[in-house]
Amino acid sequence: MKIKEEFISASVNPRSHCLVACKSAPFVVYASSLQIALQTIPKNDSEVGVIKSTSERRHQKPITTLKRLKSTSKIDEFISGDVNSKVVLWRLNGEQVEYVAELTGCSGSVGTVCGCVEDDRKVVAAAWVSYPNNGFEAWWTSPSGEVVHSTKIELDHKAFALCLDAISIENSVLLAVGTSKRFVELYGETEDRKGFTRLISVAGHTDWIHSIAFNDNPNHLLVASAGQDTYVRLWSIEPDHVTSTEELESLDSMEQLPDELTSSANLFQFNNSSFRCSSHAVMQGHDDWVHSTVWSENGRVLLTASSDKTCIIWREIDNLWRDDVRLGIVGGQAAGFFAAVFLNSSSRSDEDTVVSSSYFGGLHCWKSSDEQRTFWTSLPMTGGHVGEVRDVDWHGSFLLSVGQDQTTRAFAKSQKQDVYLEIARPQVHGHDMQCLSFVNPSVFVSGAEEKVFRAFRAPKSFVKSLESITGIPTEKSFGSSQLAEFGACVPALGLSNKPMIEGETVDGEHWEEDAFRAAPTVLKAAPTEDTLQQNTLWPEEHKLYGHGYEVYAVTANPNGTVLATACKSSHVEHSVVMLWNTADWSKKADIIGHQLTITQIAWNPSGTRLLTVSRDRTAKLYKEKTGNVDGFDYECVWTSGKQHTRIIWACDWLDDHRFVTASRDQKVIIWTSEGDPLAQIKFEEPVTAVAATGDLVVAGLQTGELVVLRIAGDTLEVLEKVGANLIPIDAAVLRLRFSKCGKKLAVATTDAKLRVIDFSQ
Repeated sequence: MKIKEEFISASVNPRSHCLVACKSAPFVVYASSLQIALQTIPKNDSEVGVIKSTSERRHQKPITTLKRLKSTSKIDEFISGDVNSKVVLWRLNGEQVEYVAELTGCSGSVGTVCGCVEDDRKVVAAAWVSYPNNGFEAWWTSPSGEVVHSTKIELDHKAFALCLDAISIENSVLLAVGTSKRFVELYGETEDRKGFTRLISVAGHTDWIHSIAFNDNPNHLLVASAGQDTYVRLWSIEPDHVTSTEELESLDSMEQLPDELTSSANLFQFNNSSFRCSSHAVMQGHDDWVHSTVWSENGRVLLTASSDKTCIIWREIDNLWRDDVRLGIVGGQAAGFFAAVFLNSSSRSDEDTVVSSSYFGGLHCWKSSDEQRTFWTSLPMTGGHVGEVRDVDWHGSFLLSVGQDQTTRAFAKSQKQDVYLEIARPQVHGHDMQCLSFVNPSVFVSGAEEKVFRAFRAPKSFVKSLESITGIPTEKSFGSSQLAEFGACVPALGLSNKPMIEGETVDGEHWEEDAFRAAPTVLKAAPTEDTLQQNTLWPEEHKLYGHGYEVYAVTANPNGTVLATACKSSHVEHSVVMLWNTADWSKKADIIGHQLTITQIAWNPSGTRLLTVSRDRTAKLYKEKTGNVDGFDYECVWTSGKQHTRIIWACDWLDDHRFVTASRDQKVIIWTSEGDPLAQIKFEEPVTAVAATGDLVVAGLQTGELVVLRIAGDTLEVLEKVGANLIPIDAAVLRLRFSKCGKKLAVATTDAKLRVIDFSQ
């Protein structure tokens, strides 16, 4: 059996400093939950960026910061830090980010990192915050990453380092630190190369500093700093040839300095030379917090990203720094950018492509189409859910997923590029999503952390876009299923998607309001992030009221005529399965039996039996009394005993005569349709998800690992393990679902990843 990972969707952690560009290849590398993802850049707007790989999980908590180590070579090395005080070194090898070493010593959550690579060593620093003290840790390592020496520098307990950057000047490292006390501070490496001393502290900002960056041009060294006061400041660091060491010491000893010499306060000694730090420029162009400052490779162009929904490229024109190019989103659902980088381009200068990460964890990419950098084209990238991916379901032509980030996303395989891409975001909600199920080819029902289920119907714009991108005829994908209007929009102060007819527009009272209006169109190629957010909604058809607590599980019978739903519960009266008629969405029956929350519901392939599993550690089988597969009169015919001793998380049918259950007690049990145990296996970790097709059973573990099993008589044999981790982590698989053909498996995990794995015999 050949098992291949065919697709990964992975968002960027919605924080500053989680996105970097590679220098050796046209890739971006970014922090995505516990892992580092590597994505290509599309050549034009008819392609989409593809996530080539994700790193092994060396972090046990979400990554908070990621930087590229500065180096004169073309080798890409990275450093990452997390909320659990762990710092890890990485190296790019081909299309994979590989683990190098772990650095210990931080005493709190790591907020920012930086580092330099020299011929015989690496110097790395990470700032941490904890109560009651904070500071930063510095490490000196060998070229292979083995720690030679480290030191801890504690800052004033009333201030902490929000951003760091480093530069190597004549084999000595200079650190720039932006603090919450609004100062830019410089630290220089000591002569014994075992510590850092504070050289100077300069004031200029009026609020916290979120980003700081050297331009790495030793002939004209600049430091860019920016933060919550919306200003971008440039500081010039240049050798001071006038003031000698003796004069500097005498100036420091003077109680009062003459007015004409006040700038001497910005003089400092570093590496046996005198330097002067002075304000070079103050740039105003952003209207909100500035989260990111990045220099181009030649150190002459600056890129900033802000919460005001713009990225600005600054250039020095006629000795003045100006905002030369503005990229971003006008209106819409966006809430600003956390990071932006220039992408290395082998054919032209590195300023022709910009990639940024947004508040919603999406990736935006722009490419200039002319030498003057006047015209820019938006290119589509692959993103993903931010937070847990909680449920997934297959259509014949595409895949739907829901997540903790309050969105429902549709993925389909592009005919032209032969890769999966996100083609729609049918639901952008106000509550965290929990579950979903297709009812028929054009209707799905989703449940969020509220008491209501919502039914959505595919609009004509989506149907035409699907055919255009996948090449699959509409008749094959949707048959004779009824379609909704052309598109949908969300009214002001509303949660329900309302249908829109083709060509419909709504004029706002103010010009800015028009930017928030949906404009559904037929897509010919992969959509960009801002198009997905507001132009690909599905109209809501109906709300299903009845449950007393947050809804938790939903599934439709094979004919799509009966819908079964359940909610969270701690009492018998709420631990019911509600049955609905999908023809008119009327509630038909309550199936009583469980004591606590029903975690999953599954019909057998012929629709004659209903299987439920629960937090009360039991599984139950129900059948329709009259044998009508479209009926609603179900009775319990079997309840499991004490085979499972913890919550049963998942269940699935292998065929009409066998089903499988998976539990926190680490066991997977195969049962006959009469409720007799047929085979079982116990793992070392809790089993959180299960899926079956034919004689194959795939179990998803608490650690994120997948175990492929085959039924051999009365035993379960392990065929393969996928995604084993070297350190214990909590990245549970929440849902496994085989496609209708049984050849592709969708995997939804708590670490914000959605994967498609291809099972080929």
